[in-house]
Amino acid sequence: MLNVLLRLSPLRPAVRLETVERRDFTEPRLRELHALSNALMAEDFGHFCVHAKTNDVVHVFRRADTGAIVGFQFWKTAPLALPRSRAIVGGKLRISPDFRTRGLHLVSGLLFLIETKRRAPRTRLYRLSIASLFGFVSITEALARYELFDPKRRGAAEDEAVREAFLKLARESNYHVDDETGLFRVNIFMTEETVSRYPPRYFERPAARRYAAANPGFRTNGCYAGFWFRFTSENLLAMTRAVMRRLFRRDTPVDPPGPIEPPRPGSSGSPPSDSR
Repeated sequence: MLNVLLRLSPLRPAVRLETVERRDFTEPRLRELHALSNALMAEDFGHFCVHAKTNDVVHVFRRADTGAIVGFQFWKTAPLALPRSRAIVGGKLRISPDFRTRGLHLVSGLLFLIETKRRAPRTRLYRLSIASLFGFVSITEALARYELFDPKRRGAAEDEAVREAFLKLARESNYHVDDETGLFRVNIFMTEETVSRYPPRYFERPAARRYAAANPGFRTNGCYAGFWFRFTSENLLAMTRAVMRRLFRRDTPVDPPGPIEPPRPGSSGSPPSDSR
């Protein structure tokens, strides 16, 4: 169904989505994904593979005319210490700059939700994310309600379950979590090239301002903030509307990113990303 929407979108060139299961994460396929990822954020192939293989699937976006990869998003589910509940976790998200305003990350998220719900229809699903400012803005602006991760929020069963799930994610990726602020030290740093692709008004958006309040040193500290939400009917409706607005717009998007430049060696000129 989502591929039908992608075909019907008036935006050109058209895009199609393919789902690749972990059993099909062959070296040639991963090298193809790494080529796009490394052009956007410097990372050696071995490190890329380690992260890739911790995920269940990857959604790959390709140009419908040439088959060239223009983006991808890794996904997995994780245990959550609540009755009949499970967490959905997004891995690497990379979208080529020319395709970054179409809401492809939202299309991918909805598809993985549908696939997960089909396998476990009675399971209550949560979404956990460790995100850069750009990933945070691109996801939360499409939501009705979400919560910032706060490790000091204790007591209720939901708070404890979400806290433990985030800490487990951090341990799996060797991230340090600040017990006071809840920030995750991911050691991915914003370059001037990255910042220059966004006009000053972008950083004045309400979502960007909220992120900056939670992570005031986001430009230089190598830290990401965590947030989470439930897939309530309210959030699903908001996400679906956001997808439809972006896929079927005919005007120029607000704040389009400028041309991307390769990151400096050892740095990460990261595009909007969900997590690692």
